[in-house]
Amino acid sequence: MASPQALNGSAFYEDTGNEFRIPPWADILKAENIQPILVYFVLFRMASFLAKRYTWTEYTGFKQYRLRNLSICFIHSVISATIALTFSVTHLNEVLFNPMHWYQHCWRHGLLFSAAYFLHDTIDMLEFELSKFTAELLLHHFCCVFVFVVTVTSRKFLPYAYCALLMEVNSVTLHLRTLMQLSGTSTQYIRTFRAVQYANIFTFLVFRFCVQVFELHWAIVNISNMHVFFFLVGTIGGITFLIINSCLFLRILASDGFLGDAGRNAAAINRDILGERNDSSVARTRHHKDQ
Repeated sequence: MASPQALNGSAFYEDTGNEFRIPPWADILKAENIQPILVYFVLFRMASFLAKRYTWTEYTGFKQYRLRNLSICFIHSVISATIALTFSVTHLNEVLFNPMHWYQHCWRHGLLFSAAYFLHDTIDMLEFELSKFTAELLLHHFCCVFVFVVTVTSRKFLPYAYCALLMEVNSVTLHLRTLMQLSGTSTQYIRTFRAVQYANIFTFLVFRFCVQVFELHWAIVNISNMHVFFFLVGTIGGITFLIINSCLFLRILASDGFLGDAGRNAAAINRDILGERNDSSVARTRHHKDQ
């Protein structure tokens, strides 16, 4: 690999030509990358262990699993959203006008942190929930980890990746909304829950849809400035996320009553109801085996 050369008079702009080459995938296994991933992964597993041991003990079955899983999701989204917002505010020029060449080694930790979380959550879901909803989330997690690995191994598109990570700002309100619904606090604190619902819709529009439109537009406009591989990652990946998020947004609107009763019934996914039914089915099977 060519040694980094400064662009625009800054040591943080690398003129390596990596944007015209397929990323060296093996670099993700370098100690400087794999060790942080393993450390963050272990921290998430420990947090999950503590959550399963000490939290939401008044609930049982699938609802208990969901509440504990969402608690870890919420923690990750708060930390990642804070990092992404901090980067975007302090490096706004790079995010908007030069998301390709700017690279500073320490900032890769935000991406490695999230990659470790998605690996943890994948294991957690496969252990407790196998359904069509799991497949959707696994696709999302795979795409996220893939994009982060591309960024870290190519040492390109770091501001672009942090721009995408801004979607975690919406994940904060999204997870909080679901936690309130499942725990029943949505009926105890109606005004607070309503505020969370509206905040969720607002942040969804700004930090998911607007971010995705910006990144898709940037990739298309700059197609001649990068290898076709990166262009495909930016466009196909962006379109995939756009489809996933559009489906999720419609479900949220329907679930929260913004599309009326007909919309609520048509878009309902009944994930938690199906999960509870599966719990009952498993319990009956075990009961028959014990007889």
